[in-house]
Amino acid sequence: MSTTTSTHPTGATQTGTTPTDTAPTGTDGTVAGTGETPLPARTGRGRSAGRLVLSAAVTVAVPAAVIALLLVLWELAIEAFDVRPFVLARPSAIWDAFAEKPDVYLEYGFHTLREAVQGLAFGIAVGVAVAVATFRSKLLSELARAYSAALLALPVVAVIPLSNVFFGLQPASRVFVVAVGTTPIMLTYTLTGLKATDAGLAEMFRACAMPRWRSVLSLFLPSALPYFISGVRVALPSAFSVAIIGEYFGGERNTLGTYIKTAAVQSKVADLWGAAMTAFLFAVALFALVALADRLLLRWHPSRARRG
Repeated sequence: MSTTTSTHPTGATQTGTTPTDTAPTGTDGTVAGTGETPLPARTGRGRSAGRLVLSAAVTVAVPAAVIALLLVLWELAIEAFDVRPFVLARPSAIWDAFAEKPDVYLEYGFHTLREAVQGLAFGIAVGVAVAVATFRSKLLSELARAYSAALLALPVVAVIPLSNVFFGLQPASRVFVVAVGTTPIMLTYTLTGLKATDAGLAEMFRACAMPRWRSVLSLFLPSALPYFISGVRVALPSAFSVAIIGEYFGGERNTLGTYIKTAAVQSKVADLWGAAMTAFLFAVALFALVALADRLLLRWHPSRARRG
């Protein structure tokens, strides 16, 4: 309550009180008439930061806990069923093999990663270009979807020999195979995102006589960006796997696929699993980078805002 003073027309001065938004408190600091202590106001920024920290912690902690549990069960199962080392290696033996020569595994992993990323870059370029060129036409977009489905149904092992004939046993051969394996994924996701653009906004751009290229850059591509990121999430592990398969059927010595083939021939099960663990670690790191890009680039999107 606040005190106000006013002058009456007769000249007399009157004093009164006017209500304010602040609840009255007693001498002990509690809200008058309730006995409750007023709570400090929480800002939206503080709540948002807390949710982000909690979300990041859960995102890291839950998968790590699940992986740790599976490794413990794996070790216990081998001990309980007395599985021979040449059949299935223990997680501890796999770690020992990796710790013995981590530089070799990482060097081979980076060679495979370079092939996978280069092939994925070509797959993204071709997939996005075809999607942008066909999404406005129903006939062309359906043909593009059929082309994508045909490529997805094509076995990778059928493409590798043909690629080796054309490019030789060179990194370009695996880059081409990775591009063939990832192009339909990026085409499908990007085409779906472009067609999901808000029809009202598209009509407004047409009413403003906006050039088509300007509409694509300013409206359709930003609208399709969440779909594009989702496509990259799916295509990136596939690119790494396809690169390893291509190396298995013909590649340089300093690649994971060739190392896995050599370890399998020599029955070095622990070394084989060490290479597989290296591939797993690289795939997890790449997935984390894509997830970070998702959070940074799509903070404006409603679905990401609700999730964050």
